[in-house]
Amino acid sequence: MDEVSIFAIVFIFAFGAAIGSFLNVVIYRVPRGESIAFPPSHCPSCGKSIQWYDNIPLISWCVLRGQCRSCKQRISPRYLLIEAATALLLVLLFVWYFIYPTRDGLANFGTDWPTYIAHGVLLCGLLVCTATDLDDWIVPLEVCWVVSVVGVALATVHPPEPAMLPQVSPTLGAMGAAAAVGLLISAIAQARGLLQPSFIDATDTVRCENDKGKGKSQRIVSVAATKAHGVNPRREILREVVYLAPAIGLALAMWVVLSFSDGAFRWVNELSRIGRWSPHWVGFQAALVGYLVGGLWIWGTRIFGTLGFGKEAMGLGDVHLLAAVGAVTGWITPSLAFFIAPFFGLLWALSVVISRKQREIPYGPWLALASLVVMLTYDGLIDYFQALAPIR
Repeated sequence: MDEVSIFAIVFIFAFGAAIGSFLNVVIYRVPRGESIAFPPSHCPSCGKSIQWYDNIPLISWCVLRGQCRSCKQRISPRYLLIEAATALLLVLLFVWYFIYPTRDGLANFGTDWPTYIAHGVLLCGLLVCTATDLDDWIVPLEVCWVVSVVGVALATVHPPEPAMLPQVSPTLGAMGAAAAVGLLISAIAQARGLLQPSFIDATDTVRCENDKGKGKSQRIVSVAATKAHGVNPRREILREVVYLAPAIGLALAMWVVLSFSDGAFRWVNELSRIGRWSPHWVGFQAALVGYLVGGLWIWGTRIFGTLGFGKEAMGLGDVHLLAAVGAVTGWITPSLAFFIAPFFGLLWALSVVISRKQREIPYGPWLALASLVVMLTYDGLIDYFQALAPIR
């Protein structure tokens, strides 16, 4: 490892810690509906503004020994952990991708920095979603949207190699674009009150009860909406089916047109091959299809699970989380993560059952962990599955 690499690692660590300080603000304020810009950083106990010298990532918490300088109230060590985790994750990503390259499709940081930025933003978003889901049972959609926009934008402006962002066929890309138009139509219709959001009439879905023999301590017994929350889950989930209908209909219509019209099929194929803008169009399609496929895995499970069990299955936050993963990494990574995440969740579920602290568990953290594992071991996983089912 040369001096330039060491300097880059030190810089990324310091910058990552500063990003982690900002993520702490997002984790605390977004679930509470507060602005992340105003007011400036302040103590949640006494409300006094935190001076710059008490807001230095990693260092200030240690110097103050985890206490507010003004009121001496305890400052959660989570702030230190988030800063350290962000710094370490960004360093790990840099080392994994460029120092000891374990992913195909990357040349050097000088040329592939947009890909690193996109993946770094994704890791930061996954860290925020993990923390908020564990604390408040909320996956902040705004965070997922930001990650998705960054992923699609950078894939369009600076298309990665197919090994980093799997390309899709022109037909599938056109179907993805049609589906995106359908989702936009539904979003506009919902914003204008033509479509009612699902479960909007449900009472608070986070239900707790006192642990027997433990005084006032509580455990979470229900998060998913059921009939006990004043709604019919099967009927509510049909609202989401209606919401998805334009996207599904337009995607199928596009497939029919391309299947039976040779002229349209040739035009779509030429669009992806000719001209200076074709690589950018291919990158956009790959990211867009990744976004749609990632979200569809969870949304499909949510719809069919709710219809089958009469209880809200999965959460819409998880839909947006895995969609964001797909927007950055393409359709394969969220697909693999979807099947790997249950194994991580199962281990946690067993510990929860044994401790009897709660009956349900947040699923976002395990989707995030599975996505990280797939990102880091992607080439090995692809080689493994190709060896199991070689393409002839």
